[in-house]
Amino acid sequence: MSYNVITQEGVRTFENIDDAGDYAQAMSLRTGEPVKVFNAETGLVAFTVRPTTKDTK
Repeated sequence: MSYNVITQEGVRTFENIDDAGDYAQAMSLRTGEPVKVFNAETGLVAFTVRPTTKDTK
């Protein structure tokens, strides 16, 4: 199964969900915005990565 990560820089496709998650996390931390990882076959959202904050109220 492959996964797509769509950002303002374009679409990146990964064969491994861990690699897709790592890339999504790096992009989310860089932009400060949530990043969604999509199942490439169905187009459905597999999961969303949100940037972490130091303040965890």
